[in-house]
Amino acid sequence: MVSVSQPWFNLLPGNSINLSKRAACKCIDDSGIDPCDIGLLINTGIYRHKNLGEPAIASLIQKKMGTKATRGANSGKTFSFDLNNGGCGWLTGIQIIEEFINSNQISNGMVVTGDSDPFHGLSEKYYFKSAAAAIILSRSKDSEGFALFRSYSFPDHSEEFVSRTGNNNLNRKRNGKNILYVSQKETYLDLCAAHASESLINFLGETGLKLNNTDLIISSQSPAGLISKMKDKIGMKDNFVEIEGPGKKKLHTSGPAFALKKTWDDKRFKRSKHTIFLTVGSGITVSVALYIN
Repeated sequence: MVSVSQPWFNLLPGNSINLSKRAACKCIDDSGIDPCDIGLLINTGIYRHKNLGEPAIASLIQKKMGTKATRGANSGKTFSFDLNNGGCGWLTGIQIIEEFINSNQISNGMVVTGDSDPFHGLSEKYYFKSAAAAIILSRSKDSEGFALFRSYSFPDHSEEFVSRTGNNNLNRKRNGKNILYVSQKETYLDLCAAHASESLINFLGETGLKLNNTDLIISSQSPAGLISKMKDKIGMKDNFVEIEGPGKKKLHTSGPAFALKKTWDDKRFKRSKHTIFLTVGSGITVSVALYIN
């Protein structure tokens, strides 16, 4: 099951923590799984409401889910933690849960991710939408599931996209808050598209799968223009799943989950034999996975 959440009204500032809680609870409700049956919960959101670092966002989500639980005598315990891996965090979280399921340590796992402007209107060059998503994974009964994960790093371009928090008391509106500063170089988009395309070709070479045998490519939605450039480089334009939306603001860590939700609702995901998950983020890092129905 996959669920997503956005602010109720476009004019309202987003709160990544509340959005993440809502996505997680909706995912639980839609799946029909008892929250106590989630053995592992991983949060991979990066830009957090009020730059909260402690406690872990995953623990807050877990607590919210617990209020909706039906606890029985045989209820298990959920282990939760935050994972910081930028735009690739969502897929990394899925890989970790897949390993826990394959080793029979858990039956079900959840990855939750969400981002928002930490202090609405005060961040510098923050261009991401407020949104969150959650996905539940369990052992496959009627499909092969995830077959292979790979990550590729390009550390020579680690300064292309950088975000940091800092204090600036010169602006009275900020009242001493730690403000988020985001720096994205003009070359970042082209480098992301080039390295993501290169990584995808290398990944397909390792799997033995041909590009024209790939049914869906569920990709990161940022930086803005990434999918368009990858379509031009790779072709297969109908395979890429893109979340429409005007302007520069794009989904960050929840982008591929929103793309998955789109194909989940229109049944394309269940009809597809070979689906490629592809995420890209600062580093530059690219993570790719193959899912077989």
